[in-house]
Amino acid sequence: MAGIKYSNEQIEELLNNKYVKDCTSKYITFTDEFKTEVLALDNKWIYHREIFKSFWFPEYIVKSNVVKRSLWNWRHKFKNKWLYGLIDTKKWRKKNENIDFTKMLPEEKIKYLETENAFLKEMYKLKHWKYP
Repeated sequence: MAGIKYSNEQIEELLNNKYVKDCTSKYITFTDEFKTEVLALDNKWIYHREIFKSFWFPEYIVKSNVVKRSLWNWRHKFKNKWLYGLIDTKKWRKKNENIDFTKMLPEEKIKYLETENAFLKEMYKLKHWKYP
């Protein structure tokens, strides 16, 4: 996908497709529904270029590596049950909440830090966990 630059006309054409969520000169973001439909058709052993043609994508997309690499990524994420990789998580992402320790009482600070340490210990155990 590196080195691909879309012109303004191509971007306009891609944005008119209902299966494209966003497009710039360097990347294309597909809708979540499109990804799941493509994976369903891929399970029926339909050729990846034919799938994208059936969803009315132009030839310069169908013949490029975007089709093959996108499908490979989605297939890999779905196979490993990384469903969040298929779904656009930006719409659910929250902004980082900064904790203001200056407004906390000393007991609240201690309780917060103890909870954080317990969580980090659990995460450390998961990191070094080995399959039996």
